[in-house]
Amino acid sequence: MPDINKTQLQTISKPGNSAKGVVITGLLPVALVWTLDPLVHAIFFDHGHFLEELLSPSPQDLYFRILLTLIILTFSYFYRHQLNRYKKQNSRLEQQKQLIQKIIDSEPECVKRVARDGALLDMNPAGLSIIEADALKQVQYASVYDLIAEEDRDAYIAFNAKIFSGETASMEYDIVGLEGSRKRVDSHAVPLYDEEGGIVAHLAITRDITAFKKSQQELSKFSQAVEQCASMVMMTDTEGKITYVNPRFCSVTGYSEDECLGKTPRIIRSGLHPKELYEEMWQKISTGIEWRGILQNRRKDDELYWASVVISPVNDESGQLDHFLCTQEDITDSHQLNQQLEYQARHCMLTGLVNRHEFEQQLEQLLIEIRQNKSHHAIVFADIDQFKLINDTCGHAAGDQLLRQISSLLQANVRQNDLVSRLGGDEFAVLIRYCEIEKAGQVVEHLRQCVEDFTFLWENQSFKVTISLGWLALDEFSPDSTTILSQADASCYIAKEQGRNRLHFHRDNDKDHSRQGEFQWVNRIHEGLEKNQFQLYVQEIRALTDTEQNHYEVLLRYRDEANKLIPPGAFLPPAERYGISPKIDRWVVCQVCHLLTSDLADNITLSVNLSGLSINDPEFLKYVSQCLDKFQVPAHKLCFEITETATISNLTEAVKFISRMKEMGCLFSLDDFGSGLSSFGYLRTLPVDYVKIDGIFVKNICESEIDQAMVRSINEIGQLMGKETVAEFVENEEAITLLQEMGIDYAQGFAIAKPYPIEELIEKAR
Repeated sequence: MPDINKTQLQTISKPGNSAKGVVITGLLPVALVWTLDPLVHAIFFDHGHFLEELLSPSPQDLYFRILLTLIILTFSYFYRHQLNRYKKQNSRLEQQKQLIQKIIDSEPECVKRVARDGALLDMNPAGLSIIEADALKQVQYASVYDLIAEEDRDAYIAFNAKIFSGETASMEYDIVGLEGSRKRVDSHAVPLYDEEGGIVAHLAITRDITAFKKSQQELSKFSQAVEQCASMVMMTDTEGKITYVNPRFCSVTGYSEDECLGKTPRIIRSGLHPKELYEEMWQKISTGIEWRGILQNRRKDDELYWASVVISPVNDESGQLDHFLCTQEDITDSHQLNQQLEYQARHCMLTGLVNRHEFEQQLEQLLIEIRQNKSHHAIVFADIDQFKLINDTCGHAAGDQLLRQISSLLQANVRQNDLVSRLGGDEFAVLIRYCEIEKAGQVVEHLRQCVEDFTFLWENQSFKVTISLGWLALDEFSPDSTTILSQADASCYIAKEQGRNRLHFHRDNDKDHSRQGEFQWVNRIHEGLEKNQFQLYVQEIRALTDTEQNHYEVLLRYRDEANKLIPPGAFLPPAERYGISPKIDRWVVCQVCHLLTSDLADNITLSVNLSGLSINDPEFLKYVSQCLDKFQVPAHKLCFEITETATISNLTEAVKFISRMKEMGCLFSLDDFGSGLSSFGYLRTLPVDYVKIDGIFVKNICESEIDQAMVRSINEIGQLMGKETVAEFVENEEAITLLQEMGIDYAQGFAIAKPYPIEELIEKAR
């Protein structure tokens, strides 16, 4: 055995040499073998050679010792390697176990293990939060069944048993936390096996779905609301393809849901709107801006309808455009009604001609053009000469028919660009555009001749009709529109004064002639009041509902020197113009109060019309009060009628006047209601008792659905405000029946009764 000196041992034992941990690890066994082998031999076999064998081994002993050392070194190496590997595996397993535990602890959903008998073996912090536990030790090994809501407990026990039978399952149930709060959870469970294949636990991931369920319920409610919504709802993706339509959309358009999905809204386009409209719409909504508008769309059967459309871009949670939401309201009926109202605001509903307001607007526009292009035109005023005779003797229906036929006649005998208007009553106006004065004179004469050749037929009677016309030329030197209208009116008045059925061209001295005619009426009015040439008539206002109150409207006539009755249309305009209408009103009030002291029954109410000037006369209130006191008339038997136009012109004074009159006990009626476009707004302000619906809506109520809608609306709103309604111009029994069905309170017109002298009413009452 070779000698190993101290230096060599030190070299071998130094850490960091090539043998490293293996040599160092094997050094001790080598030394032991090297030393112990001869030592053992010497001790047990040859005590004398012990030291010699130890220090100087033989070659055989040395070989044996080297071989044995190598074997031990090899074994030590593999043993050490396996030991390190085992330690590393254990370390990895421990790290993985810790990692899994961290994952489970940080899992936002409950992870738990449950025993066969329902005992809770383990639960992560998320689960402890759901059941309102601060630490696992509060609930560990307790029965989870106690945490399950009573109505779900049996199902959960069966659910647990199913897992221990080797199946996987899911279940929704309610839990009741330790502090009593109730939550809805969704649990997915699997069996947990041991090494021998036995099921040792129920492993479940449980999710708190309380908020989700609430959102789901709210979404369900919203979905039901959308499904049952009275509005059309459509959703499209960002490319405009339809992804949803509600039943209302299908019912309005006629398309089924399957026919809409995947298509674009082009399927309902009418093709009547310009392409630029849709380009503007798309530009707005694609940049996140809401679009609103009114479109005319087309149903599946090609029928058109109007829709109020709102298209809103909808973004997702990240703020990116996700889809478009489109809601539509079918406004066909209201749109047509609005168009009808706009038409009525510009046209005479009886004749279809433009009304005074529209005529004046177009005259203003024409005057602007005249000053720009120096063109020549003419304006004509026309008045039917025999209209009052026909209207009073044959009734309003005959008068209306005459107005229609004259309107058609005038319209048919002017050029295409000329404008014919009915100004009101039996007055008409014509704008003869782009026409020299000589040619205009020929057109005016042609109109007069056409009417003269015309014969009006009514109930086997024939009437010759003529018109009087006044006209003037329009050029760059013409005055303003108000002056022009006044001049044309004056010229027409002169034509009538000169014998009627003629035309008169305006001259500078015509104004004096017109004023002279009006002043004549002023004198006749004063004289008539002094000599009692005015006569009172009444017309019944019949109740259509169960009431014993009898109403009559007081009407005024003028009896001239030839004992001919003249209607108020002849003398009231001059009286209003020259400020003497309050004097007429006082005379009427005095006469009515005097008559009310006669034997008229207590259930009779007389309605007296007042002019707009009387409303603004502070002395008129005192006069009425004095008359009531003088004749001892119960104030509730006297009802005053004021036209809507007169009221609106000075609303503040009208409200004060009506309020003072009502304090005295008098009743009030708003006449000609509906003639103003903002009537409903004023009605709320005026403390009136009755609303008289303008006869323009009543006359054709049996034929016109629009008129029916207007009358029904006025009646409903009036009654909602606590006011009774009166329908004027009721001409037939069919209209009476229809008004009764609508709930109108009173009706007035020739179908009820024609006007007759008030003395006859007194005789009947007696």
